[in-house]
Amino acid sequence: MKKGLIVVMVLCLAIFALGCNANKTNQSIAEVNGEKITQEDFSALNAVLKADYENANGTTLDESKDKAVLDQIKNNTYENLILQRLIRQDAAKQGIKLDTKEVDEYINYIKESKNATDKEGYKNFLQQTKFTEAGLREYLETQQLNSKLADKVTANIKAGGTEVPQYYDKNKSLYLEPGGIQIYHILVEDEKTAREIIDQLNNGSDFAALAKKYSIDTSNKDQGGDLGIVNQDTQFVTEFKTAALALQPGEYTHDPVKSQFGYHIIKAGDKKAARQMTFDEVKDEITTRLENEKKDKAYQEYIENLKKSADIKDLR
Repeated sequence: MKKGLIVVMVLCLAIFALGCNANKTNQSIAEVNGEKITQEDFSALNAVLKADYENANGTTLDESKDKAVLDQIKNNTYENLILQRLIRQDAAKQGIKLDTKEVDEYINYIKESKNATDKEGYKNFLQQTKFTEAGLREYLETQQLNSKLADKVTANIKAGGTEVPQYYDKNKSLYLEPGGIQIYHILVEDEKTAREIIDQLNNGSDFAALAKKYSIDTSNKDQGGDLGIVNQDTQFVTEFKTAALALQPGEYTHDPVKSQFGYHIIKAGDKKAARQMTFDEVKDEITTRLENEKKDKAYQEYIENLKKSADIKDLR
């Protein structure tokens, strides 16, 4: 056989193989009201859900050892694809429009935030999550449509009347304000800076102003380092909690307190006794909670009815 003929045959086989793969990826695995879901759709989402499981659990799934988990992820992929199609179809029927500008802005936000500390941050994010850019956009679009559909379906659902005070009466323990002591802190990276701040406090400087200037704890530095009420049940690292609870109102630590986060200067505010919050104090919170629960339940039932009335064909 001539060499040229061999090359031609190899090329033909390669093209045939590519054709087979293309047919396989375009093969329908399901239909939802006549709209096809392809093997390519399935493979793309399954890779995302598998990566999400692995990232959340800090593991790499093995095809043989973790077959049960992988099968569950495949089932979840299939159900998610069905749900996505139903949401998109029903949103269109309801006249809900996609806000592409909002999606663009969110994708740009992801890019900017991921690239802020690493120029390859966004690229690494896509690799880690197994999203393609098109897949990420489709996911965000579906999320937006889902949110808008839920808002429309549940717009008239409210909570009120006797159910709110009844809930309060049955769940008063949820609205017990624990006693303890108001605690503030300034967190810095090194002991030298911490001691310099303590020197400034000793010379009469304002704790809140120093917290705003020096603290690396961005969650509360603008509030003077306010951490709220601290007691024995507060979930803080032991060395911090021990030092904080040893202080009397108005006192601050004259030596830095070292923890895994850095060096703390801790100040105590007023002591507060435990008390039962009144109905008027929590009425709005309870109303919102009950309303959200009712809306969640109603929307779940709405989606279940969509599935029951849809023409869904499993072609796997």
